[in-house]
Amino acid sequence: MTPAQDAATAPVGPSRTPVDGFTEWAARTPEAPAVVCGPRSLSYRQLDRAAGRLAHRLRAAGAGPETLVGIALRRSVTQSVAVLGVLKAGAACLPVDPDQPLERTRALLADAGVRLVVTEKSVQDTLPEDGWGPGVDALPAETGMADAPADSGPGTADGATGPEAPAGTTAGPDAGPAPGSGPHNLMYVLYTSGSTGRPKGIAMHAGPQITLLDWCRDRYAERPVALQFFPLNSDVGFLELLSTWWLGGCAVVATEHQRHDIPALAEVVDRHRVDKVLLPVLALDRLAAHAAEHPGSCGTLRELITTGDQQVVTPAVRALCDRLPGVLLDNHYGSTELNVVTAPRLTAPVQEWPERPPVGRPVVDARIYVLDAGLRPVPPGVPGEIYVGGGPPARGYLGDPAQTARAFLPDPYTKAPGSRMYRTGDRGRWRTDGVLEYLGRADFQIKLHGYRIEPGEIESLLRAREDISQAVVLKTGEGEEAMLAAYTASAGGTPPQADELRDHLARLLPPYMVPQAYVPLPELPLTSTGKVDRKRLPAVDTARPRFLAPRDEDEAAIAGVFCDVLGKEKVGVEDSFFRLGGHSLLITQLVHRLRTACGVQLPLRAVFERATPAQLAEEVRAVRAARTGDGAGEGRA
Repeated sequence: MTPAQDAATAPVGPSRTPVDGFTEWAARTPEAPAVVCGPRSLSYRQLDRAAGRLAHRLRAAGAGPETLVGIALRRSVTQSVAVLGVLKAGAACLPVDPDQPLERTRALLADAGVRLVVTEKSVQDTLPEDGWGPGVDALPAETGMADAPADSGPGTADGATGPEAPAGTTAGPDAGPAPGSGPHNLMYVLYTSGSTGRPKGIAMHAGPQITLLDWCRDRYAERPVALQFFPLNSDVGFLELLSTWWLGGCAVVATEHQRHDIPALAEVVDRHRVDKVLLPVLALDRLAAHAAEHPGSCGTLRELITTGDQQVVTPAVRALCDRLPGVLLDNHYGSTELNVVTAPRLTAPVQEWPERPPVGRPVVDARIYVLDAGLRPVPPGVPGEIYVGGGPPARGYLGDPAQTARAFLPDPYTKAPGSRMYRTGDRGRWRTDGVLEYLGRADFQIKLHGYRIEPGEIESLLRAREDISQAVVLKTGEGEEAMLAAYTASAGGTPPQADELRDHLARLLPPYMVPQAYVPLPELPLTSTGKVDRKRLPAVDTARPRFLAPRDEDEAAIAGVFCDVLGKEKVGVEDSFFRLGGHSLLITQLVHRLRTACGVQLPLRAVFERATPAQLAEEVRAVRAARTGDGAGEGRA
């Protein structure tokens, strides 16, 4: 019996780099658009020159092969300049979300040994005097933009305004890839939620990504107009940008607001005539539902790709694809440690598509095994755990050899020296026709709205509090109703309130990892072996408080925004955004619409701390009072 299904490709040449495909198209079509965000765009020539200048400055500052450079930029064309500039310098990227808690960002930079961060004035101005932490220098991304107009609003929700390049900035010479950089060198480190209670940095070298980009060039159409949707601190964000440029296309970068507002995202697709999208399963379903209500929308789409969760062909997606000529629907299965290892394709007739397609067969030099607990292959039809060997696996977890050894095991089924296989934690089985089916997780890892979450990291932060003795976090609900719920047992005395716990976690975690629901219990139910019995945890109480109508214009406006964002017919002023089903992906949209409705900009944290229309109305009035008194324009930090 063959223990694995594999897909072989030619080995990557020793001198190749992740920017090769971009460089080829910059020479062939220098005036073609390479990236656009809002009203701002750069051609291949402009992007090449701007990234080259930045690479020159980075090298002068000590960046090169096997060094990590932080990227702390909001979504804009400048972000593309930074990615390409770091790679041209031969260095590796460590993207961080400039809006996540600073304590977390500093911890990631320190853990990775980063000494240089590419950032922008609008981000740098929000930092305290000691900036990104001891020994970390900031390099303005505007360095590479000397011959281009000011970037369009990297610090705004809609790309309306932006900073000018610093006075006295001079351009260094254009730069190609650094001598000595190649497929064996580190390309990026991406931090994901860690099951041990701390984030883990996945170190990916360039070779697997070059192989993947070559595969994309063979599989997808040239010169796409491709949406750039995913955040840069995900492997999919890198794939969106680089695969677009390797195909000679234009990356259309959605702003943070547009990513979380489906009508706004659809408007981007229509305005730029986007023909290729790579989206979380839920986001594609919502975009398709919008298109069903607006028949003229999304008609230019031809290549649809989902990732992040098990693929589901919903009625809305099926209807959208049925009216798009020549459409294809792919699903990219993998993880940050691997990127893409299978990509089953659905083509017309859409009526024959299964609701839950299988994972498919391996691609891009991958070897896939389904093994039992003893690492022995299981027969077709028998469930087991999915392992991936061959070319895709990353180096491992940065600075954590023990965790690396647990997840990246010696591959006993190949004679190639040094070969490893990655334990995915996914359960699956082979069909008799050689197609892989996904059966769920073998552990407690959660996939929620396209994000991968280790609940252990959240649980450890809750247990670190003196007033909590036990904590467990799990996912409840499905689809748009899915959310994180935290169950806690107090360490004695009065249990902490949900708002207190939510605010505590919001100061330490990115928004998508902050649970919406909190259930205090005298103690957590246990199994006979002493583990938390998750099946006996009570359902989350979704009962709403007694309806209280808005009492003034601000409360009425905010309640109306809640209704629009959450799809509710009526919202009372004491209804919590989170108890109504609000989650991290909707907070940005909520804040953007509150700015339009109330005329003030509230920080994201305000929604965590003050989650009802009545409380947010108080925040709005406080902002107005501060603006009148001393010109301040934002809510509490």
